[in-house]
Amino acid sequence: MTRRLFIVANPSTGTKHLEYILRELMDFCVARDLEFEIFLTAASQNAWKTVEKHLDESYTDLVVIGGDGTLNEAINGLKYDIPVSIIPNGSGNDFVKNINIGHDLEDQIQVLRSGKVKQIDLGICNGRKFINGVGVGFDGQIVADMQQKKSLLKGPAKYYAFVLRILATYKSRTFRFTQDKHLQQKELILMTIGNGTTFGGSFKLTPEAEINDSILDVCEIGKISGIKRFFNIHRLKEGTHNRLPEVHFSRCKHLHIDENPDLHAHIDGEYLGHPPFEIGILPNALKIRVKA
Repeated sequence: MTRRLFIVANPSTGTKHLEYILRELMDFCVARDLEFEIFLTAASQNAWKTVEKHLDESYTDLVVIGGDGTLNEAINGLKYDIPVSIIPNGSGNDFVKNINIGHDLEDQIQVLRSGKVKQIDLGICNGRKFINGVGVGFDGQIVADMQQKKSLLKGPAKYYAFVLRILATYKSRTFRFTQDKHLQQKELILMTIGNGTTFGGSFKLTPEAEINDSILDVCEIGKISGIKRFFNIHRLKEGTHNRLPEVHFSRCKHLHIDENPDLHAHIDGEYLGHPPFEIGILPNALKIRVKA
């Protein structure tokens, strides 16, 4: 059976030149008689709409070129059980830190060609699927601020700059939530619900998470003084914040967060809004290609 690739690419983000990536990918496909179609996303036609509208049963593979946001949109538009190949070209590229697809374009194209297919879980929040995670509170506020305020920085450096900007002044908020039927209320700085491990380009908020264990990892960070936050931010990057008494880890299948307009949230790095949120797990919901 001849493989036919649906290639969706986001030209508005990236650390590499998209033109170069597409040229290499097209040369690869032509040399191997692979059929392909390339779709570029735009503000009026994002990856979700593009995949949902144009990808039909004639395609054997979905190829996503972009960051975590593009990947999130693409999987939400995907209606067919076909493998997804990823060529990361975003600012943080957090999800690919959970899989082995190589570090350069040549490796990633070879994975597309002959990588093994791995079945992974997806999360779901208010009906929207996520591949990496949902962050509520501090990290949601950062994404909200990044949407509204300009910065000359790009990639993880931009995220880190916004972290430092509000790290000392962000106040804990009241989280009222039900985790696997257990009602709780806590004063927290943030709550991260992870399918993957890493957020914001380098922060390992749920370091023990696995993308194929049929469960979500939850990180809660409670009240920490401003100066203590600065002294311990390296722990978030190292994934060693479990040593802090204000940090609590747990796992669950379902999480409901009550309405609270003071809480901002992101989903796979894209702004999500305010609770209420219904969050769950979809075991073995997506096929992706990884190194054999």
